[in-house]
Amino acid sequence: MAQSRLEKIGTVYSRVNSLLRSGAMKQEDKPLWMIVYEAFPPKYEPRFDRQLPSKPVRTIFYEEDLVRARFHKDQSFLPATNLEKENIKTAFQNFFSIYKAIQKV
Repeated sequence: MAQSRLEKIGTVYSRVNSLLRSGAMKQEDKPLWMIVYEAFPPKYEPRFDRQLPSKPVRTIFYEEDLVRARFHKDQSFLPATNLEKENIKTAFQNFFSIYKAIQKV
């Protein structure tokens, strides 16, 4: 990259765009995210020096989060899970379905 290598100067979009305009990057090597970015530009430019919003971040807890934390704390060894097959449940999913069934009773 012939320009500044400091991340704080310009956005990733402006730097990749300048590489395309200068010919350092071929047009056919244009990243897919750039096409999406140009079609749907953000409301505010994602710059390093932009002020952060003052809204506090909400904590998000699901009902199984505490159960999952306790499960993984107590289980020292978990069997491997085949992620290619969607119909096979993980050890925690099996445990949680039994946990919910017991909790309903």
